[in-house]
Amino acid sequence: MQSLFNQLTNLSTTGVITAAGQHNSIAVLITKAEQIRQQYPQFYQRSIAIRYTNLADFVTALIAFDGCCSAIYLSPPNVTIPHNDIIYWPLESDAAVTDSMPTLLKSEASVATTWFMATSGTTGEPKWCSHSLLSLTANTKHSQKLQALCWALLYQPYRFAGLQVLLQALLSGADLVDVADYEPLAQMAFLKHADVTALSATPSLWRQLLMTGQLSELTLSHITLGGEIADQSLLNTLKRLFPNANVRHIYASTEAGVGFIVSDGRAGFPTKWLKDQTLTVALKVSDEQHLLVKPQHHVCQSLVLQTNAPGYVDTLDKVQVNDDRVLFLGRATGTINVGGNKVHPEKVEQVILQCSDISQAKVYAKKSALLGELVVADVMIMDAAVEQEVKQQVLKMCKKQLQRFEIPTKINIVKNIDRDPSGKLNRKPQYD
Repeated sequence: MQSLFNQLTNLSTTGVITAAGQHNSIAVLITKAEQIRQQYPQFYQRSIAIRYTNLADFVTALIAFDGCCSAIYLSPPNVTIPHNDIIYWPLESDAAVTDSMPTLLKSEASVATTWFMATSGTTGEPKWCSHSLLSLTANTKHSQKLQALCWALLYQPYRFAGLQVLLQALLSGADLVDVADYEPLAQMAFLKHADVTALSATPSLWRQLLMTGQLSELTLSHITLGGEIADQSLLNTLKRLFPNANVRHIYASTEAGVGFIVSDGRAGFPTKWLKDQTLTVALKVSDEQHLLVKPQHHVCQSLVLQTNAPGYVDTLDKVQVNDDRVLFLGRATGTINVGGNKVHPEKVEQVILQCSDISQAKVYAKKSALLGELVVADVMIMDAAVEQEVKQQVLKMCKKQLQRFEIPTKINIVKNIDRDPSGKLNRKPQYD
């Protein structure tokens, strides 16, 4: 496959990225990337860690080092890289590199660069996962219509979801506006000013934007959800606000890459896909009701123990086959143990979020001497005046749709619910 540098230079039109009020054309960044390659021939076939400073320099480094270096590590803050012989970019000094590295004989052939990204560590310690540019861009599209889009970047670009948005914008020739480091109201101001037409976010981030009351002021034609379960109430809300938009939810992970894309407006995915041999990713449901996926591209080394003999990866996502639909219940490793009964927090949250007065919800465990753990819910509401009514409505809905042990024993009205750096609810255990 062609390197990122070669693919971008072959585009008839490239876009502009905007970050912190600065506009940078991709054409200029390509030129800067070429200059880096010429200035540092000793980087050829070496491993390099890119430390994020700003979006323009980050993109320039990606263009420069893919196809040149043997490995690229997209380095988040405070995550250890399991590699000793590595170059850190930006360099602290040119002298250190010149003195310590031999200049290798550069070949004209492009190197097959391995890209490494760290998981967000939502439920545990981050781990490094490998990809190729081919696997990262397997679902990237290009057309004149897509070239006219203006994407917003709500994720950190060194995370898998952020890199997906970045590569889609770059390789389609679209514009990109970085708003990842701002609060929702500030984000909305930038999105409106830039006339953003394409937006990708986790369900948690979408709910944050909905809470501003300004989301409907955008003219969105492309809407993407990923990283968390896309519940039906949120899909319905977005379709109601943007009836002409292409609304999709993507099943993907840092470890396995992009699995599949659902665009029929319904939560989960069609049951018939479990037997569809034409999909780019084969799907199955295990005896434990875990979703199994068989990617077309290489499987990250960290998933070897979760891969069976035919090549299916156990995603550890618990699903339920319900007539013509396969619905997601939550992570098999993230259940709450109530007296031996397993409760999926995500399942309870989907019921709670059916209440129109609730903008966000998080369900988690609280220790219990009698039952081991109890189910507790934190919720954010639109109007503090209806607090008691909301609690009563939530309990009524839960009693109707959930088993007794799944019903929250306590509902807390809160002003904020923490998210992790990837835009997902922070699900690390937090006992009192």
